[in-house]
Amino acid sequence: MVTINNYLDGGRDNTIYKKDNCVYRPAGEWTKSIHSFLNYLHDRGFHKVPYPYGVDHNDNEILSYVDGIVHNGLLPEDVMSDEALISVATVMSEYHALGEEYSKTLSGNEKWMLPLREPVETMCHGDFAPYNLAMKGKKVSGIIDFDTLHPGPRMWDIAYALYRWIPLMSPDNPENFGKEEDKIKRMDLFLASYGVEHYKLSEVIEWVINRLQYLIHFMQEEARSGNEIFVRNIEAGHLDQYIKDIEYINLIKDK
Repeated sequence: MVTINNYLDGGRDNTIYKKDNCVYRPAGEWTKSIHSFLNYLHDRGFHKVPYPYGVDHNDNEILSYVDGIVHNGLLPEDVMSDEALISVATVMSEYHALGEEYSKTLSGNEKWMLPLREPVETMCHGDFAPYNLAMKGKKVSGIIDFDTLHPGPRMWDIAYALYRWIPLMSPDNPENFGKEEDKIKRMDLFLASYGVEHYKLSEVIEWVINRLQYLIHFMQEEARSGNEIFVRNIEAGHLDQYIKDIEYINLIKDK
């Protein structure tokens, strides 16, 4: 038996590890569909995602290692900067443009962890958060963890990115940062950098609230089904924090 010491931070209880510049992660029934999309992105010249090498005999998917620093928890100053926010929005827009192309080729027989969401406009990453983006200084160098990939509307992905990157969080959230008066300005900057020319604040906020409410429901369902990861997350107060954040975001909508 080989002892592996190079497990990656945030690697789900030592199930994700790096070896020979490749990342090994538990595969799922959706892995084949994800790998097809990753191959498409590389074929189209978008190399900020892992290159898929298939699945090994231990049922681990094998992916190229994406260079850069992935941040979890309170972010460093560079990653909290407006320059970083512009990079995140720009990369997401490029990714979504290719995802839109790919979504038009779907047969409907693909497997996804999360259900398809109408209207299908692109391939939603599903978790476009700091802990899933590799950074080099103030620039995004890569996107990782595509388990939650699924077809859906652009705003479904944008909404969660706004929650994580503005961030649209209650002041008591330990991952919150920045000045309260800068939240709307950062939303304007993100959406403009993405390419959204006109928007109603109340409508965007409603997307964010709906996205978080879905996350709460998903966590509860997974915990009820016996998924220990989500049981522990709820016990750690993550669900309660999402509820507090929704209350805070509703205050922004009513301003």
